[in-house]
Amino acid sequence: MITLQKWGNSQGIRLPKFLLNELGWSEDEELSVIKEDDKLIIKKHNKRKNIVELFDGYDGDYRPEEIDWGEAKGKELW
Repeated sequence: MITLQKWGNSQGIRLPKFLLNELGWSEDEELSVIKEDDKLIIKKHNKRKNIVELFDGYDGDYRPEEIDWGEAKGKELW
C-alpha cells in the first residue's frame, strides 16, 4: 500500500524500488501523469522529437511553399 503524504506545499507518493526496477525507471526520470475518471496513470514521458528525427528515413518529394495565413487578428507582429 502507498500513502499520500504532505511534501512541502504539495502532496506526494513514494514508489517502491522493486516496482521502479520492474519498469526500468530510474531517479530523475521524466514522467507524465494523466487523470482518467477516478484514476491517475503515470507513464514514462515521451520526449518530443526534433524535425530531423521526425523525418528520418523519409524519401518522399518535398517542396517548401509559403502559406498565406491572412491578416493579423490581434496584436501579432508580422
